[in-house]
Amino acid sequence: MSNSAKSALLALVVYAALSSGCATTPLPPLPEGDVPDAWQQMDVTSDVWPGLDWWSAFESEELQHIMVLLEERNLNLANNARNLQLAQLNLRDAGFDLLPTPVVDFQAASAYSGSKPGSGGDYSDSGSESYSFGAGLVYADILSKPADWAAARARYDSVVALAADVRLNTLGTAASTYFRVLLLRDLIEAAELNVKNAEEIARIVAARVEAGTVNKIDLLQQQIAVQREKSNLESLRQDELSARASLALLLADSVNDIEVQAASLSDVKVPEVAPGLPSSLLTRRPDIAQAESNLRVSRANVDLARLAFLPDISISGSASLFSSSLSDLLSNGDLSVNATASVAQLIFDNGARSRNVERSRLLLESALADYRQTVISAFNEIEVALGNLELLEALGAVAETDLRRAEEAFRIAEVRYREGVADYQTVLVSQVSLFSTRDNFLNNKLARLNAVIAFYQSLGGGWEVLQD
Repeated sequence: MSNSAKSALLALVVYAALSSGCATTPLPPLPEGDVPDAWQQMDVTSDVWPGLDWWSAFESEELQHIMVLLEERNLNLANNARNLQLAQLNLRDAGFDLLPTPVVDFQAASAYSGSKPGSGGDYSDSGSESYSFGAGLVYADILSKPADWAAARARYDSVVALAADVRLNTLGTAASTYFRVLLLRDLIEAAELNVKNAEEIARIVAARVEAGTVNKIDLLQQQIAVQREKSNLESLRQDELSARASLALLLADSVNDIEVQAASLSDVKVPEVAPGLPSSLLTRRPDIAQAESNLRVSRANVDLARLAFLPDISISGSASLFSSSLSDLLSNGDLSVNATASVAQLIFDNGARSRNVERSRLLLESALADYRQTVISAFNEIEVALGNLELLEALGAVAETDLRRAEEAFRIAEVRYREGVADYQTVLVSQVSLFSTRDNFLNNKLARLNAVIAFYQSLGGGWEVLQD
């Protein structure tokens, strides 16, 4: 092949390699309607999103301190960081795969020939030595490089999104667990008050039984009520220990070493929330970003399957030095330069490549369906979360009013029973109503806090896809 022909072939191959980077299949678009124009539950015109430190909105210094410790100590987050480092190493390897492979070769050879005396000729011998050193570059499978890189980058982005999702869930679990510890302490305080109230009624009933004004059955029923409240109190104390143990595990610590200073949910603020514009959610939820990355991997696989119909193109270039002595090789050896391009094409494969294309196309359609489902689920989740927040706020106001009414009803029933005006059944009913209403009020506060945590998580917790 002439030098001009070689140059033309190399130019053609390089052009094909460069232009193939622009031939990737575009991502299938989301159908119209998958992304809503606005939120039904809230009128939002500004793009407001929670920050990465969303827990600061609860205005709890202890919670903020716990979150700092969590970032430092949590074992899942430590594994998360290592997974990201591994993904970065894999992406770096994929980047190096885009470059030509260097090849270095050194050879030393010797040869000897001769004839024995009496073999019909004069005795003679001769020997020779040769040395060669070569270096070159090999660039194989040029056409598939852009699709391989696109798949590698998409896999890396998927790991990044998964790590963000794990972090968000871990932080949300820690905040919810902390709030549960405080709720249980509130419930313990309420249970202690319930025991006190039940014992006071028991003393009144006992006095009336002794006076002969009521039947002993009333006293037995009230004693059962006292014991029930005492048992409930002990169960709550055990639940509080269990909740602290869960929080300690998140901090990679022993429950005996962890201290929670706060004693009540009353000082924790329930923040007001406002979601950003719906369209921005596509880059702010890790699960959506991960589904989109998986879609990109499937798209790259379609490209690779289609490229299988094209020849495998490789370019190699080398320079070699030759000499009969090692010293001459290092000083003025004969230089040889060579550049070659190879093209290999599979002719017959029983339709395997066509089936691979169809297989990759079907997987791409499945990835698109998964992506759409993730997107639709995310928007629906936020709509439901907004409705839950509004409902729980309204129920919280009702629970607070009901608690005041139940406390007053019990106070009146106790006074009237003490004066002999009301019967024991009235006291018992008002007592049970007070105890349950008090628990409902406290549980509503935790439900509202957890709803806010879930809402922040549904918005991505301040995370955002980094743009190249």
